[in-house]
Amino acid sequence: MKIQKIELNNYKAFYGKQLLNVSGKNVFIYGENGSGKSSLYYALKDFFQSSIETINLSKVENIFIEPANKGNVFIKVSFKPDKDGKKRGKTYEFSTAVNDTRIVGDTSIRDANSLKSFLTYKHLLDIHHIKSDKEIDLFSLLVKGVLKHFKYTLTAGKELGALWSEVERLLSTETNRSYNLIQKKREVNAALLEFDTAFNQLFISPTASKPNPEYLLDHAKPILELFDNDIELILQYKKGKLHDDYTGFKKEPTVNIDLKYAGKPVEKPHLFLNEARLSAIAISIYLGMIKRHPQLKPYKILFLDDIFIGLDISNRLPLLKIIDTHFIEYQIFITTYDKPWYEFVKSFLEGKAGWVTIEFYATKTHKGYEIPRIVDNSDYLAKADQHVRENDYKSAAVYTRTAFEREVQKFCDRKNIPVPFHKQAKKYTSENFWNAIKGQGHLLPPMVTDIEQYRDLVLNAFSHYNTEKHEIRRELTSAIIAIKNLKVTLDAIV
Repeated sequence: MKIQKIELNNYKAFYGKQLLNVSGKNVFIYGENGSGKSSLYYALKDFFQSSIETINLSKVENIFIEPANKGNVFIKVSFKPDKDGKKRGKTYEFSTAVNDTRIVGDTSIRDANSLKSFLTYKHLLDIHHIKSDKEIDLFSLLVKGVLKHFKYTLTAGKELGALWSEVERLLSTETNRSYNLIQKKREVNAALLEFDTAFNQLFISPTASKPNPEYLLDHAKPILELFDNDIELILQYKKGKLHDDYTGFKKEPTVNIDLKYAGKPVEKPHLFLNEARLSAIAISIYLGMIKRHPQLKPYKILFLDDIFIGLDISNRLPLLKIIDTHFIEYQIFITTYDKPWYEFVKSFLEGKAGWVTIEFYATKTHKGYEIPRIVDNSDYLAKADQHVRENDYKSAAVYTRTAFEREVQKFCDRKNIPVPFHKQAKKYTSENFWNAIKGQGHLLPPMVTDIEQYRDLVLNAFSHYNTEKHEIRRELTSAIIAIKNLKVTLDAIV
């Protein structure tokens, strides 16, 4: 099963119907703040969660919907092949009137939901303030963040985050005549024992005589190693100590780190581990525990919402490799608000048949509020063709020129063709790359002539303000064809 289409109506940022065609591929999404990319994250999360939980869609309805049109929120997801592996498609609807995620005899959506494979940057926010003067404490990051939704045999069908929330709820409950301290102690102790038993199991290192399939680091280590930080971890869970009156903890529970770097013990991990390394550790734990779940499911999704925020470039690239190597059977959704990073990844993913790229922008309506505008994965030349059809010749010329610049830079990179050196990247021009390619003798003279002609006649002229230049549709169309032919020729050169 792979998602082919997602249709949203009046959900959060989405006003009216919005259709996303992802064609069964992995999806990399750029979205500026407020553009709706996180709304997509929560729409899919709610869709899968609705298979086991009652979700009130009225609470996520777009706030600008007219009163007469309220009550029509829906999320429709189309898959192909179906749960049985047959080529026919299957569409599931979750709306105020219909919930196909709970169809009798079809557990595919519920099975996918059990992976708990939705991670947002909010789950990693504790990284920014987990350091203390003497030690690092990962407790809150794990319990309220990356392992919040984790559950296994010892959690008795509950999530770790829910077990801890119950402890906190009981501790905050005030005693009175009908609920005395003895009762409170009994309930708190029972809830705390249930949490401690389940959580502590994740930190018990296995031995030959006592194997422990739940040992957290056994699942995180293979992923952490791919970040190439050369660090070894031991995590220690220390239970908390309660006040005598059970109003809270005298000593909070902690998860501390013993660390080795390049085989050498690190005495002060809090001084050594920066946010990027901590992010890599947290993400490795999260992804490792997803892989811990039974994997024999018809559909597996991994949605990472803006989690590149805390990662520097040296950790971002390994994460893409990790996804490629450890999550081949998953359909991946990744979002980012970092446009330069998105453009880099977009070029990195080019040629990979299993990926599409999509851009989200916030567009203000005539009534003053913003709605998402989604630009699909069409390339620059496809966008140029579209602008020609709309008689927007200047925009078409800009996209054509951009396509030319991209193709010549990409070819020089692929073939290791040297270009003149500039200290500043902004000083590189398409002329540098184009002349370098011509100097290699790869192209036939007629093609070179066409490119030279249309660069001077159309692309350069149309891309600038020039009151003396007629914008001629035929010239522009010929220029687009010339760049398309150049792309085909360069792609064909081994």
